[in-house]
Amino acid sequence: MKWFFLCPLIALLASINSICGRFFFLYRTDTFFTIQIFLFLADFFFWFSFFLQIINHKKDRAQLTILLLINLCIAFYLLFFSNVDTKNMHIVALTAICKTVFCIFFFYKLFKNLFYQNILKEPAFWIVTGLIFCSTLSLPIYALYSYIKSHFSPLVTSNFFSLSNILIIIMHLFFIKAYLCTIRVYRVSSY
Repeated sequence: MKWFFLCPLIALLASINSICGRFFFLYRTDTFFTIQIFLFLADFFFWFSFFLQIINHKKDRAQLTILLLINLCIAFYLLFFSNVDTKNMHIVALTAICKTVFCIFFFYKLFKNLFYQNILKEPAFWIVTGLIFCSTLSLPIYALYSYIKSHFSPLVTSNFFSLSNILIIIMHLFFIKAYLCTIRVYRVSSY
C-alpha cells in the first residue's frame, strides 16, 4: 500500500492530458489519444500490481496474471491491428471490464473468509469498493462512445462524458475513507 500514491498521480496526469488535448488543443487528437492510452495502461498495471499485493494465494495470483495477459493481447490487437475508429475507447472499456473482474475476484475471496475480519475497518475493502463503483458505472460510457457521439450534439456528449470524471472523484472519496482506516489502525496499534 505504500505505492498507492501512484494511483492519484496517474489520474492527475490523465486529467492534465485531457485538459490540454481536449479543451486547450495544445496538440493533435491522435497524440492526445496515444498519451491517454498509455496512461490508462499504466493505471491498469498499477491496479494489477495492487491486486497481486492484497491477494495472498499463489493460485489466485496466477489466475490474475492470466487475466492480465488476455487483456493485454486484446488491447494490443485493438491498438495495432484493428480498423475500428474508436479503438481508444474500446481499450479503456476493456481495462474497465478487467478492473471489474479483479474487484469481483477480490470480493469473492473476501466474502469467502468474511468471518475472520471486520471488512469496514479494512482499507483494501474501501479501495476495491471505490474501484468497482467507478469501473462498472463508467464502462457503459466508454463502451457506447461512438453511439453517443453520433446520436447527440457535441455539448450533450461532452457533458455526458463528464459523468466519468464525477465517478473518478467519488472513487477517490472511497480512497480517502481507506486512508482514514489506515490512520485509525495506526492510532489503535500505537497505544
